[in-house]
Amino acid sequence: MYLFIFYCVFLIALFIVPSYITFKRSGINPFKFSKEETAINYVGKAYKIISAIAFITIALNAFLPSAMQYLVSIEYLKSDIVVWIGLGLLHLSFIIIFIAQRNMANEWRIGIDNENKVNLITKGLFGISRNPIFLGVLIVFAGMFLIIPNAVTLVILISGFIVIQVQVRLEEEFLLKELGTEYKEYMSKVNRWLF
Repeated sequence: MYLFIFYCVFLIALFIVPSYITFKRSGINPFKFSKEETAINYVGKAYKIISAIAFITIALNAFLPSAMQYLVSIEYLKSDIVVWIGLGLLHLSFIIIFIAQRNMANEWRIGIDNENKVNLITKGLFGISRNPIFLGVLIVFAGMFLIIPNAVTLVILISGFIVIQVQVRLEEEFLLKELGTEYKEYMSKVNRWLF
């Protein structure tokens, strides 16, 4: 049940509330995915599907645990220590994303914003990683897999990693086009992830 509550709080506190605050402060809708057939919008759709599957899996685990037997459990990973590591990762990811969003302030976007001026954020966690929010999301998927080790959470982890890798590269391409030398210099100083 804790994982379900955490995931709900995670979605509300780190995606819904910051998006609402950004909209109220700037008048800009931070959700930038659309129905156009572009690579970034396909990434957005894939991410929505992954998030929905993660939510359903966590809800099943909380409210219908008998159904988990059908998700091909990875038995050798089931231990209290592994669960505690997973919980630690979840809380670490929450902190990383929370701080990174505060660093972004009104620049918070989900997707690529082709309509408004782009301002490069290099302070705070963005001075350590060019993608701290995506890093935090990857950590969430890893933590969830460790807490509920099965075929579905493994697929969520792997597909989430692939989708985020694609989105990061699409965003980098966009930022290079929009910001040119400023972004090239930032890329030369700060790693995509951590190393």
